[in-house]
Amino acid sequence: MVPHPPAASLDRLITQVIEPGLCVACGACLGLCPHLLFLDGRVAAPDPCGLEQGRCVELCPVAARPSPAVPAAGPLGKVKAAYAARAKSPDLQTKAQYGGVVSTLTALALAEGLVGEAILTAPGHRGIPQGVRAKTRDQVLASAGSIYAGGGALRELNQALSEDAGHPLALVGLPCQALAAARMKTHERYPSAAERIALSIGLFCTMNLPGRELRALLHQHDIRGPVERSDFPPPPAGIFQVWSEGQYHELPLEEVRAIRYPGCAGCPDLTAEAADISVGACEGREGWNTVLARSGPGEALINLATNLELIELEPAAESSLEHLSAAADAKRQRAEQEQNRA
Repeated sequence: MVPHPPAASLDRLITQVIEPGLCVACGACLGLCPHLLFLDGRVAAPDPCGLEQGRCVELCPVAARPSPAVPAAGPLGKVKAAYAARAKSPDLQTKAQYGGVVSTLTALALAEGLVGEAILTAPGHRGIPQGVRAKTRDQVLASAGSIYAGGGALRELNQALSEDAGHPLALVGLPCQALAAARMKTHERYPSAAERIALSIGLFCTMNLPGRELRALLHQHDIRGPVERSDFPPPPAGIFQVWSEGQYHELPLEEVRAIRYPGCAGCPDLTAEAADISVGACEGREGWNTVLARSGPGEALINLATNLELIELEPAAESSLEHLSAAADAKRQRAEQEQNRA
């Protein structure tokens, strides 16, 4: 019998991820070749590629899922130190999500020359999320606040890595994006990623939403202006909060959950375990973040921000970490059930 040739990488990405509707629009496969496009929250592959060792499927966080088993280090993964923190700058306290720590640390890394650019997600044309490249504090502030819709931001990271430049890069992204960036750094055919990805700041995530479906849902609730801010408050709130054109709106969580990317259901990672620093809401403390330092460079950046009096920093409360660990465990269990069904 004549053996079949190995399937092309793009064909595997299509059959394993895109056609089953499991793509979460992280952007890891974008910007590497001309055969993949990003259209309003969806990845499309209009042309065949034929390459057997393409990076598109090898970097994809959905094609090879992380195990839902609890890591040896515990339900939050490897953590060097855990804090409650908030930015001291008044402009960050009013514009950024929760405590403004992500924007503060990203702007500080740029100002200190630790990185030359940061890859972020921000609203683009008609509010459609997209990846952006920031070099200044003002550009970081322009992207402050969570969007909760897929923007394919890793496309900008791949494009930056393809350029003839040597400056280090930072990424602010969801757990799936932090995982893909970690795979880039260790990929044998991606040396520029190992050389230049210097900092990854991960955001806590329960689900991500397709931009087109989110706009349709907002229209159903007569929200037609640009979304200025949105949030999933902690349980038992059961709502999705939206601020638009000076008005506050609440959408039932079940309606929002129904439009999430189906691929999010199999993700076991709540707290971006592959990042250098993980940041999310601090339960029970409005205007504060929970911050997990996971690597030496991540811990050093947090300490620098504290010494420069850019952030207030306290040890995380034991009760807060217990609640976060329980939420992380619950997401692992839901992911395990989903992966077993697949």
